[in-house]
Amino acid sequence: MNVFSYKLLALILLFSSCSLKEEAVVEFLPDYKGEWSTPPSNTPTNKVPDGAICGNGDIGMVLGGTPDKQLFYFSKNDFWKAQNGYPNGGVCYVGQLQISSSEMKGASYQVEQKIADATINGSFAKPDGSSYQLRAWCAATQNVAVIELQAGTTPVHFDLNFMMEEGMDAEVENGRKEGIDWYVRKFEGTTLEWPTGVAVGMKALGKEDASELLLAAGEKATIVLSFCTNHEQQAYIDQSVECIKSFDKKNLNSLSDAHKQWWTSFWNESQVKLGDPILEKYYYGSHYLLACCSRNTAFPPGLWGTSLTMDATANGWAGDYHLNYNHMAPWWGVYSSNHIGLAEPYDTPILEYMEKGRAHAKEFLNKKGVYYPVGIGPKGFCSSMFPLTSEDMMKQYNTPETGIEGGYMFLGQKSDAAFCTTNMFMRFYHTYDREYAEKVYPFIRSVADFWEDYLVYENGRYVSYNDNFWEVGPWEGKDYKKGYGDINPTVSLGLCRMLFAGIIEMSRFLQTDADKVEKWEHILNHLSEIPTVEINGITRIKACEGGSGSGSRTAPGFGRVMMHGLVFPSGVCGSVTDAAFAGILLDEVYRWNTDTVKYTGWKDSGWENLGNGFETYFTSAARLGYDGESLLDELRKRITKTALPNLWIEQSGGGIETLSAVPSCINEMLLQGYEGVIRLFPVWPKDKDASFRNLRAHGAFLVSSSCKNNVIEYVTLISEKGRTCKIENPWGDTACIVVHADGTEEIYKSKQFEIETSPGEEIKLLQSNQ
Repeated sequence: MNVFSYKLLALILLFSSCSLKEEAVVEFLPDYKGEWSTPPSNTPTNKVPDGAICGNGDIGMVLGGTPDKQLFYFSKNDFWKAQNGYPNGGVCYVGQLQISSSEMKGASYQVEQKIADATINGSFAKPDGSSYQLRAWCAATQNVAVIELQAGTTPVHFDLNFMMEEGMDAEVENGRKEGIDWYVRKFEGTTLEWPTGVAVGMKALGKEDASELLLAAGEKATIVLSFCTNHEQQAYIDQSVECIKSFDKKNLNSLSDAHKQWWTSFWNESQVKLGDPILEKYYYGSHYLLACCSRNTAFPPGLWGTSLTMDATANGWAGDYHLNYNHMAPWWGVYSSNHIGLAEPYDTPILEYMEKGRAHAKEFLNKKGVYYPVGIGPKGFCSSMFPLTSEDMMKQYNTPETGIEGGYMFLGQKSDAAFCTTNMFMRFYHTYDREYAEKVYPFIRSVADFWEDYLVYENGRYVSYNDNFWEVGPWEGKDYKKGYGDINPTVSLGLCRMLFAGIIEMSRFLQTDADKVEKWEHILNHLSEIPTVEINGITRIKACEGGSGSGSRTAPGFGRVMMHGLVFPSGVCGSVTDAAFAGILLDEVYRWNTDTVKYTGWKDSGWENLGNGFETYFTSAARLGYDGESLLDELRKRITKTALPNLWIEQSGGGIETLSAVPSCINEMLLQGYEGVIRLFPVWPKDKDASFRNLRAHGAFLVSSSCKNNVIEYVTLISEKGRTCKIENPWGDTACIVVHADGTEEIYKSKQFEIETSPGEEIKLLQSNQ
């Protein structure tokens, strides 16, 4: 499927003006940017670069280098090496374009990354008056990158050199056809599950030779690069040439107009105003970086998105799709932000792996349904397999049998496939899109089949045995020949609650599998209780009920993974669902301000953790009711501590997963609905003015509201599917006036009430003066 085949989204839904206090809607573009006054210091890297980034959702560009040697690094979502045996395969980067100008050595460096229109802009000057300017962008509607260079008041000479590497056994070629220079990097051979090749065509508009440019004073040159893989066109080299061979200024202007239109449409899907430039900057910056890498519906971004500056080999965890949260996390903020289109690629590799998943369940566990390893790739490729011929790997893992379970890295966890359903349920609840539900339901049903078969019913409860709370190998814990793993890990118990509640709702929505509902309800109602322990009179959540497979990680309060299964993204625990248990979890969050090792024996929990968890901690705290002012303080501190100039908030583990952290936390502070009841500004400090437009809540409702001077001014609901809206009274004990689209009014005086809606209806909520 072509990434750009779908229509551009509508710019905005215009609101009626019946509310006197509601702000008029105008075209919105966020005026935030990344800025550099010195060249980036960590580009290239095998993880997150610190250079300027732009992309179109399939191809990505990162700027590194210095004024006398600019380095543009390019990557593409579908350029994979599909070779089994970690880390032999994974996502690979395409290549780099070097633009050199020896006379500009020692020039000043000023670069901006503008998120409003996804451009990189640079200005470079020397004291002697020589200078040049740069503008670069990846076209939003075509796999084309554009680099514009303009000389200052004196001539400037540039040498251009496009380079591809032979690393990881790649083959490289280059040539010239019809005035276009072309370059190819490819992986072929019988050891691969499928071949991959990428071609880059390059042309300097109006110039015979793209390898050398001599610009007169004030003269501009435009370099155009086109990208195509064998997954898009069999004749991908020819296509890369054909794309730009007749490219001229008119084509460029049209492409630029379409590019600006796409980004304008994207930014107008929703908006927040927080009265806090730092929080807004990284809220919109996170959405920008995800939009730069997540639009190829056949090939979602890997761990590092399209910001690769070298191949994602061992230190980059192959850049694959890690299924015990990493692949899911990047999109956790887009559902509530109403950027649903960015999540379109998420499901593809999961659904493509179903055939293998069924085979794994049958072969290795003799169970129904699907059983997924920790890491997969596109097109049914498994990226997480032990290299069975590697003596070093066998020695490292201290077992002669790295071929256990076929050599696939399940790492003791049974919950990976269940974790895959989290985003599917989030999207379903936020949209109630029947076509989408029909697409993912067969997979969700297969996951439910697995757990129905795998869970053991004994003593009136369902138990999960040999199921690790965390990644471990079969060499840890019990004798791997006799079975290994924990008993009732918290994450599995939480995900199973989410799974069976979700499939019951989805099956009823699709009017299918009515005969299964009774069994699913029995499992849901008889799952083992979440394991707890009393320590010094305090109730703590345990990592698992029993077992030695997780070693020290069985200590209570292992925050990140605990929150995954119980609060976010699973959404099974909260103040509406179970206030008492949510209180226990909230107390756990408040202990993050203290010495976490003292309480947990493990450093992973806590605001100071810079490993993994940024995408989880803050939103979980918001859902549980953590003090809003304190939460914003912690969020600002975390941003300040690790944010890069390109607006990427870094952590030592994972990459694009952090892009959901700020959006999901802010959205949950402004609007909640994950427990089936919409709540306005539930933990936002009421003395801080804020407003939002078109945030998306469970039930397929688009919500807009404003809080000013401690008072919620108005609420607007757009009901996409005409579902019943359950909502907490925004004004507490004061009566609420509900104004329907046809002008009829209802008055509610209770703290919570229900509104019957029609598909597409816009409803106003106003505070009564009575």
